[in-house]
Amino acid sequence: MDSSALRTKIIDLVIAAGDGSVTAADLAAAGYSLRDVGYTSLSYMRLIDSIENEVGVYLDPEAAIEHYETIDSVTALVLAGGADADA
Repeated sequence: MDSSALRTKIIDLVIAAGDGSVTAADLAAAGYSLRDVGYTSLSYMRLIDSIENEVGVYLDPEAAIEHYETIDSVTALVLAGGADADA
């Protein structure tokens, strides 16, 4: 999966993990910042689980928060291989 397709997939997963509280328009208006759309800790956990299940990359839920701040940072983390990206 190329980075553009992965980014699109992650946007879809972010919306699904938001359990109806986040839309594509909300994300775009917030500059694709998860914090700025009010993403909750439960939504983050759902997103991490969804990425592991759908994309097959393990993400450490205790990784530095900057990895989970935006669509682009989550995409970069997944492209880097997830849990061991900081190593």
